Amino acid sequence: MKSALAFGLAFALSFGLTPLVRLIAKKTGAMCYPNSRSIHRSPVPYLGGIAIYLASVIAMLATRTGENTAFPAVAIGGLVILIVGVIDDLWPLKPWQKFIGQVVSAGVVVSLGVSISFIKNPFSGEIVLIGVIALPLTILWIVSFENLINWSDGLDGLAAGIVGITSAAMVRAISKAGAIAVAPEAAALAGAVFGFLPFNFHPASIFMGDAGAMYLGLALSVLAVQGLVKSAVAMSILAPILTLMVPISDMAFSILRRKISGRPASQADRDHLHHRLLELGMSQRQAVLSIYVVSLCFGILGLVSGFVPLKTGAPLAGLAVLGMFVVAHRAGLLSLGTKKTRRDQGREG
Repeated sequence: MKSALAFGLAFALSFGLTPLVRLIAKKTGAMCYPNSRSIHRSPVPYLGGIAIYLASVIAMLATRTGENTAFPAVAIGGLVILIVGVIDDLWPLKPWQKFIGQVVSAGVVVSLGVSISFIKNPFSGEIVLIGVIALPLTILWIVSFENLINWSDGLDGLAAGIVGITSAAMVRAISKAGAIAVAPEAAALAGAVFGFLPFNFHPASIFMGDAGAMYLGLALSVLAVQGLVKSAVAMSILAPILTLMVPISDMAFSILRRKISGRPASQADRDHLHHRLLELGMSQRQAVLSIYVVSLCFGILGLVSGFVPLKTGAPLAGLAVLGMFVVAHRAGLLSLGTKKTRRDQGREG
């Protein structure tokens, strides 16, 4: 019941705040102007991430129960990375400057008590303390999620839809794992994203920008730690990980592709999975909806495989991931070499 309330409140707030933020962005000139790599042909307002942040945080606060929740870390750490993202959207930062901002936001989260201090052995059920690597591991976890969602924000509605599906899967996984206090917070994040999506789906009238994408990445990482990594069900973390399998694999191949070609990992290109789908002849909506469907299927798989005996769940998840890579390879989507597109096909997250 509380999760449904959190979702509904966040959805309503996001749906109401987004047009207001869009108007403010237009009035203040916070616009994304077309360039040679853009698919949009007219300026589109930025700052959608502010509406997502406000809607989710207000809904989390209104429905918060208990002490062992993700709220303080999401609210304060999220505000830090939101500010970094807004600065980057309006006055582009250098990669190393943005990275410092990400590390600082992750440090704030850790200072508020969120830490991967132990893992549970899925075979024996034994708790294994992490020790001295807890701090760097947690920071790496958070920064990786921030970049994962940011890099997936390449087509209208893509990152928002993926995060919405992942958050919804996490609500169920967190509830089954027993972290009841965190479930409404995941529901609030899902509601905020789905309330924003009608304005962000193609043709988008507002972008979430780096501010929104990195905030969503931080929020997902914190919710996963507080609700799943520390849960009694060791394999429950499979739900969000598998739901994010498309952007995870895409980011991994992007880094590998750029390193092979001698380019910095942070250098943008137009060879992401969604660009390849466009090159195959899909429309932008078709490409985004296709990735939604795959993410949804993997989310369901994550829920199933994460809460069944290990001898059943692990092979099931492994075979599904292998199957996805085989299909993607046969379709030419995982080629490490870059190729010229027939037209400028997208903006890079």
